[in-house]
Amino acid sequence: MSEAHISTFASAIREHLFSYCRLVKIVYVTAFILILQRVMPKRSPEHMKAQRERILRATIRCIGELGLEKTSIATIRSKADLSTGAIYKHFGSKDEIVKAALQFAAMDPSEVPHRWSPLRDDLAALEEQHGFDVTTIARANLELLASGLRPGPMRDLLKPQMEQALVLLAERLSAMEESGEIRLKMSALRTATCLIALTEGQKWLGLAGEREFKDISADIAAGLECLVEPIRSTSSEISNRLHSGEAEVPKPDPL
Repeated sequence: MSEAHISTFASAIREHLFSYCRLVKIVYVTAFILILQRVMPKRSPEHMKAQRERILRATIRCIGELGLEKTSIATIRSKADLSTGAIYKHFGSKDEIVKAALQFAAMDPSEVPHRWSPLRDDLAALEEQHGFDVTTIARANLELLASGLRPGPMRDLLKPQMEQALVLLAERLSAMEESGEIRLKMSALRTATCLIALTEGQKWLGLAGEREFKDISADIAAGLECLVEPIRSTSSEISNRLHSGEAEVPKPDPL
């Protein structure tokens, strides 16, 4: 055989060997994946739901501590103590996570009182929300609102949620006014806007000034009463006052 034939024959053998090695590799990798799928436990829907909430909570904490711009997949993964793969099982990008986190922390209509007294108390209260402390919520809200000042995706994301919250609060106030429980000095929507601005502003100023929570709450409650005028006490409020000794049982007129 000539050297050219020998070289061609050797090249053909090498190509066949390489093809055989690639085929063997593919078979082994496929078999390994199938074994892993059988050995590894399947994640239950409850586990996946809990993991998703864990990511959302970590996102809100990151936004409160670092700001929106410095919050990343890496910081969320670290805060949630999960792998990057676990994050991407639920979300495809940071924007998707932030959107879901906003929806998670959004106002729940079923939790908004229909009476002024409990609504006022809820607005003035400095308590945990969704398992977050007051400072975390206040800082996260401030960071998100600051990011929404600039035109862009964040403003587009925040605007409808803010409008929904304001409309819901305005509907509650309007119903209270129609029932004769309160008197509004402005339209229901303007009043709702002022209530939110007053509540959040007092929280930010108070927390920044390291004031006591009870003093911040008292200032918020006083400000709310300047915007909404209660007309009458409900029967439940009267009952609560009687039990606490704040009100006396009216005595019948003497004959």
